[in-house]
Amino acid sequence: MKVFQNKSILILTSLLLVGCQTSDQKLPNMLSSLFKSGSSQISEVNRKKEPKLFGGFFDHFKHQSIKDEEIKVSRSNPTFKAFNQSNIFYNIKTAIQNHPSVQGANFNVKSAKQNIKTVASGKNTQVNFQALSGVSRENQKNTFGALGSMNISRLLFDYGALDNTVVSQEKRYQLSKVQAEIAAETVALRGYEVWLNLHRQKKVMDVYSDGLALAEPILGQIKNISLSGLADKAMILKAQQDFSKLELANSRSSAELAAAEALFDDIFPKGNIKSLEGLNVRRIMQGAAAKKAMFKQAAVLRAQDLLVSAFEAEFKTLKAQKKANVSMSAGLTAPAENTIKDGSANVGILVNYVFNDGGRLDSQILGLKEKIKELKFQRQNIEKELESQLKVAIETYIGTQKTFNTALELVNLSKEVRDTSKDQLVSGRSKVQEVLNAEVTLAENKIQLVNAEVELKLASYRIRALTHGLTKETGWKPFY
Repeated sequence: MKVFQNKSILILTSLLLVGCQTSDQKLPNMLSSLFKSGSSQISEVNRKKEPKLFGGFFDHFKHQSIKDEEIKVSRSNPTFKAFNQSNIFYNIKTAIQNHPSVQGANFNVKSAKQNIKTVASGKNTQVNFQALSGVSRENQKNTFGALGSMNISRLLFDYGALDNTVVSQEKRYQLSKVQAEIAAETVALRGYEVWLNLHRQKKVMDVYSDGLALAEPILGQIKNISLSGLADKAMILKAQQDFSKLELANSRSSAELAAAEALFDDIFPKGNIKSLEGLNVRRIMQGAAAKKAMFKQAAVLRAQDLLVSAFEAEFKTLKAQKKANVSMSAGLTAPAENTIKDGSANVGILVNYVFNDGGRLDSQILGLKEKIKELKFQRQNIEKELESQLKVAIETYIGTQKTFNTALELVNLSKEVRDTSKDQLVSGRSKVQEVLNAEVTLAENKIQLVNAEVELKLASYRIRALTHGLTKETGWKPFY
C-alpha cells in the first residue's frame, strides 16, 4: 500500500508538471516562487520549528492592506497649425487623435482584447493550493499541525462550448475596433462641419459690417435732407427701417459667431481662429456608383455584422452546454510531517451533465435566437437609413448648386443696381433712400450666397463621408 501511495504521488507530480507546461507555467518556478521565504519578524529559533515544506508558503497570507489605485487619464493638449487648405488633413487628424470619444474607444479595444485572454484561460490547466494549520492540545501537550493540498483540473472536451465563447469575444474585439473607426469618422465629419460653419459666420459678419459701414453715411444724408425739409417723413422712416434691419441682423450674426467659435473650440481646442480660411468643395459620386461605394465601406454595417456573428457564437455555446463536458481532475494532500508516508493523491476523469435545470438553458437559447433575428432586422434598417442619408445629401448638393448659381446672379445684379443708383444720385434721377435700399438688398443677397456656398460644401463632405470615409485620407491610425 505504501509503494502504491508513493507511486500515486509521483504520477500526480508528473501530471502537474505536464499540465503546467501546457499552460505556459513552469512548475519549478511556480513552486519556488510560492514556497520562497519572505521577510518575517519570527526569530530564527521559531523559524526552525516551522514545517520546512510550508514555512515560506504562509508568508503569502500575512496581513497586508490593499492600496487604493487611482486610475488617471490625462487631458489632451493638441497643437494645431494654421487653419487653411494645405493643413486641413493635419488638423483633422490631430483633432481625431486627441478627442475623448476616440481615445475612449481605443481603450475599449484594449479591454476587449483582454476579455479574449480571460475567456481563453479556461482552456488551460487550473491549479489551486490550499493550506490548513492549527494547534491541538491533548494530555497537557500542545501539538502543531499543518496540512497542504494541491488540486489540478483541465477541460478535455465540451463540444466546442468554450471555443465558441472565445470566438464570440474575438468578434467583439473586432467590433470594438470598428466602433473606434466610427468614432473617428464622427469626429472628422464634425470637424469639417464646425470649420465650415465658423467660416460662414465670419463671412456673414464681414458682409453685415461692410453693409453698415456703407449704409450709415447714407442714412446721415437722408436725415440731413429731412431737416432741410426736402424729404417727407415716410422716406426717413423707410430708411431707418432698412438700416435697423442691418443692425438687427448684425447683432444676431454676432451671437451666432460666438456659438460657432465655441463649437469649433470643442473639436479644435485652442486653435487659432484668426487663421481660419475656407475649404474647397469635395468631388463626389452620385447614382448607383455612390450607393455601391457606401455599402462597401460603411463601418456601421460591418459593426452590425460583427455583433451578429458574436451572438451567433454565443448561441452555439449555449447549445453545446446542453451536452456533457469532460475534464481531468487530480489532487494531492500532504501533511507537514511524514509527508510521503501520510500523503494522499487522486486522479480521475470528471463527466458533468446537467440533466434538468428547470428549462433555464432552453429559455436562454430561445431568447438569444430572437435577439439574433432582431439584430438582422436592425441591419436592414441601417441599410435603409444609409440610403436615405445618401439620397438627402445628394439632393441637397444638387439643390444648393442651383441655389448658389442663382444667389451669385442676384449678387451681381444687386451690385449693378447699387452702382447704378449711386451714379443716378449725382444726376438727381435716384433718391438717397433708393441707394440705401440697394445696399441692404446687396447685403441680404450676399448672405444668401455665403449660405448656399457653405451648404454646398457641407453636402459634399457628407456625401464623401458616406461613400469614401474621411479618416484614411488624413493618415489617422488607431493607437491600440
